[in-house]
Amino acid sequence: MNRFSIATVETIGYYVYCLYDPRDKKIFYIGKGKGNRVFKHMKGAIEGSQKNEKLRTIREMTKNKIKVRHYILRHGLEEKEALEI
Repeated sequence: MNRFSIATVETIGYYVYCLYDPRDKKIFYIGKGKGNRVFKHMKGAIEGSQKNEKLRTIREMTKNKIKVRHYILRHGLEEKEALEI
């Protein structure tokens, strides 16, 4: 899955999510999102030239055909609530 349905986007509101690396069983990023934000990191890693640890990890995983796991930790939040988590 690389995007939520329109119905899901309308239902979940703001959310807190993590990106998980199954190779070492560790979370390597936690973020706040709305809409399909959780999936934008993959596109940024593939199409962008920015360099940081999160994107390096995603690029390395993609190169080795390993899928980044995305987990929604909390949803149905207001933006301020998501930032506080």
